[in-house]
Amino acid sequence: MTNSPPFFIVGCPRSGTTMLRNLLRLHPNLACPEETHFYRHPWPFGSDEYGQFVKKNATLVHHREIDGIGEDEFVKLYGQCSSRAELLAGYMRLYLSRREPGATRWFDKTPQNVYGMALLAANFPRARFLHMVRDPVDVVSSLKAGKVMKAMSIVAGCGYWNEATSIVAAMKPALKGRLLEIRYEDFCAAPQEEIARILAFLGEAAVVVDTSKVKAKRYGEEGILTEQQRQRIGQLCRNGMSRYAYSTPLAQP
Repeated sequence: MTNSPPFFIVGCPRSGTTMLRNLLRLHPNLACPEETHFYRHPWPFGSDEYGQFVKKNATLVHHREIDGIGEDEFVKLYGQCSSRAELLAGYMRLYLSRREPGATRWFDKTPQNVYGMALLAANFPRARFLHMVRDPVDVVSSLKAGKVMKAMSIVAGCGYWNEATSIVAAMKPALKGRLLEIRYEDFCAAPQEEIARILAFLGEAAVVVDTSKVKAKRYGEEGILTEQQRQRIGQLCRNGMSRYAYSTPLAQP
């Protein structure tokens, strides 16, 4: 393992976290596997529910295939661990050895690990956090349409966005400078400047990465939502939208 503290990209799904991960992967020091989801659920480590999830979930099995980690190997690793922290650190050791032996620092991009953000901060006291936030109209449009993830209702999509942003807001004072928030729209408008800001926050050497394909995607403009649904999102997410300076859809006169 490296001596550099890890960092974690968290937030609401469909907020641009994969784009950010893929750009940071271009830095020669940094390595990140597919999503882990080890901190997503509240079941305690060692419980039947937690063990079944991390060992049998089809998405995680597929991620391990991409990461170059065999199923027997993962089951053996799980049996040797007594906490989520040991499991994550052990997984990263295997991933680095298989895919990124030259990296000096690992990071994890699992948006839903925001639900375990407090435990992550406690388990990795030197770790830093990147929170990517995106206009909830675009996020909920994508979630409702089932783009990448299973289709959700307006209330469920807003719940995802509100819960993620509320957890981050509650954690921010406790992290005391270990958290950097990034607006998706600002990132897409000036990706090189935002990458430089992120690397400075992480204490990594500045590098120029190819951001030519970075372009803001506006799902809210694809006609997925009715005007009434847009207004409903504005009502349900109004506090967070105000915090992040997003315009709230207003009722028509």
